[in-house]
Amino acid sequence: MADCLVLILPSIRGERAGEKVSPRESFNKMRSNYLEGLCVCGGVAIGRVSFMGYEFDARPKSIRISASEVPGETERFRTAVEACKDQLQRLRANLEKEIGSEEARILGVHLAYLDDPTFRADVEGWIHKERLPLESALMKVVHGFDRIFELVENDKLRESAFDLRDVSLRVLRTLEKEGRMDPPALGDESYILVTKKLTITDMFRLENQKVLGILAEEGGPSSHAGILARSMGIPTVTGIPDLREQMEEGDYVILDATAGLIYVNPEDRLRREYEGKALQRTPQPPFQEEGPPELGDGTAIDLLGSCGNLGEVVQSVDAGLDGIGLYRTELLFLLDKTPPGEEMLHRHYAEILAKAEGQRVVFRLLDLSEDLRPLSQEDRVEANPALGLKGIRYLLKNPALFRTQLRALLRLEPGGVLEIVVPFVTAVQDLQRVREMVRCVRGSLRKDGIPCVDEVRVGAVVEIPSTAFALGAVGEEADFLVIALDDLQQYLLAADRDSLEVADYYKIYHPAFFKLLAGLAKEARRLRKKCLLFGEAVTDPLRLPFFVGVGFRSFSVTPVRSPKARKSLRAWTVPAAETLAKQVLRAPDSLSVQKVLLEAER
Repeated sequence: MADCLVLILPSIRGERAGEKVSPRESFNKMRSNYLEGLCVCGGVAIGRVSFMGYEFDARPKSIRISASEVPGETERFRTAVEACKDQLQRLRANLEKEIGSEEARILGVHLAYLDDPTFRADVEGWIHKERLPLESALMKVVHGFDRIFELVENDKLRESAFDLRDVSLRVLRTLEKEGRMDPPALGDESYILVTKKLTITDMFRLENQKVLGILAEEGGPSSHAGILARSMGIPTVTGIPDLREQMEEGDYVILDATAGLIYVNPEDRLRREYEGKALQRTPQPPFQEEGPPELGDGTAIDLLGSCGNLGEVVQSVDAGLDGIGLYRTELLFLLDKTPPGEEMLHRHYAEILAKAEGQRVVFRLLDLSEDLRPLSQEDRVEANPALGLKGIRYLLKNPALFRTQLRALLRLEPGGVLEIVVPFVTAVQDLQRVREMVRCVRGSLRKDGIPCVDEVRVGAVVEIPSTAFALGAVGEEADFLVIALDDLQQYLLAADRDSLEVADYYKIYHPAFFKLLAGLAKEARRLRKKCLLFGEAVTDPLRLPFFVGVGFRSFSVTPVRSPKARKSLRAWTVPAAETLAKQVLRAPDSLSVQKVLLEAER
């Protein structure tokens, strides 16, 4: 019989024996239960909800305008577009001060789409040919983009359709006659945004920053809105269907974005429990002085930051972490239609080093999944991108792109040391080809008289089960190892970690995963190679002591979750963690593993 996942959650509300409950009370009790979604940006937000972004659910009105009104509607459209461009330019200038110029460049994509000839021709075509008023024409265009989003399989095209829909929504909002900037139900009160799709337009409808958190039915972590939410530290959860049926305007909710849980109209006890956890978007100061990361018996632990933008690097330094254990280098490929050049990449990487203030930074080479890659005539849509040209496979297939990134990285610290880590390693030949490419690029730079680093340390990301089970040759070739816990788990258990449909399969405490990690720790010691654990699973208070117990001492975590990791580490000693690890490894099935971990929780 297959193992089942037991999800233990706080009790929300129970009925007293013999108590009669009215239909309305029964409904409210049902609504006070939790909803579950996918975390885009962690954190806790508490407040009342306000709905936005559902305008396009309604069918376009069939009202037609006269021929004499067509020029006026066309002019209204062009005027509204220019007004939207002014809004976006002001917003981009403000965001550059808050989150940095690179992340704010995302708004440049929307500025470009406002001038997109296809977008303009579509809207004006509905006005001229069908005699539709502007608002109806915009809704027709949006419904067309929605059909593209639903029908095409290429994620890059889907993202373009999503952005064009967002731009259309911004124009429609500009046309609102009443010009309201605040949600009507809440006035000046801060609120949690509930929206159909995670869009930049909904995030920045208000110029004053009143959005405490975001709930969305659709829109992923790699969307432009998702990137900005993480950069600004707005707790955000997506992937929750039929939100308007799950809650009402003005409902009080607790958004635990880190866990992907939402409590609607919870009881007072749960409110009080979460009030102390609520995080402001820009906490001042963001982190308290914690001292060096260590176990309860004083054993030193290396705790580094996992970052993907400048803001997170600053957070890592503020949190007192020991450096950047892994910097994801894909950000600039999410900002524009065209891939960045060498100079842009070099400036961005140099700024990362400057923000790190001399601490160690490990750059992960581009891990461009199909939805992030620049499209070309030669590219074919992959039937199974997760098992296709990912990570180093794609870079080796596209040597010009690979050389561009390496040139930008090798120029960073002339005479110094550069640390890079290679994603999606399946064989020792992957690392050997990377080293050969590094030698060629460095030789080319020196031939051109361009200063570059003296030494390059090449690490391997262990995320594929075959690499993990037979680490020998890869481990010998690599200068250090990074174990990507989340990816390794999803590939081992054949369960997409970003899919709610198979969430129970992914979250299961499968004994095979724990045995594999114990074996990796032992093999890394045999190879005498530094081994870093990376991923959201690192901060799980149930599993972290197991990692310590089998021998891991280096961890890379999202900066905002580092206080949680420190607290968990201080609750354990090496002997206690080793005892727990032995008990877990003896457990015969998933339920037994979970029971051991829950009983040992501190």
